[in-house]
Amino acid sequence: MSEAVYKTRRAFLIPLIAIVVLLSLLFLISLFNCQSWEIIVLAILFFASLFAGLDMAKKEIVVNDQGLKINRIFRSKEFSWLEITHLGVVVLKKKVYFLLTTTKGFYIFSNLIENHSLLVRSLVDRLGEEKVEEEVKKYLDHPLERLALIVMSWVAVVIIIATIFLRVYTIKI
Repeated sequence: MSEAVYKTRRAFLIPLIAIVVLLSLLFLISLFNCQSWEIIVLAILFFASLFAGLDMAKKEIVVNDQGLKINRIFRSKEFSWLEITHLGVVVLKKKVYFLLTTTKGFYIFSNLIENHSLLVRSLVDRLGEEKVEEEVKKYLDHPLERLALIVMSWVAVVIIIATIFLRVYTIKI
């Protein structure tokens, strides 16, 4: 029985985890010398990024002979190959979203999954011609990587670090 596990790209997870850690540090610093609205805004940003980071870190797609299993932080979905009815794709510049329609509903995953082209090729091979859109097969000839979101995440890390330095510097004065 062969089983393949696909997770969120590490190149995206590392800056996302850094953002969560830095926002927690900024939140702790703000508790000592900030106005209440700043503390509330930072708390909301911290908890939203914490939830998003945990969700992205725990997200995985498992493909095996029986079917497909999608694990997230608070839920898990399993589909047999017979329950999957359609695989489609939407390409918006470098953003690629795959729509997996099943008898239990639908699921969307993007090209932020590590080795997403191998995942899609595996799905295409197991689903057959009638369940896969022609655009998915065309996409597999020229898969796209989504690097802009990773770069923007690192920019956010730099901005948060700069904000922490400014906050600490103003506290010492």
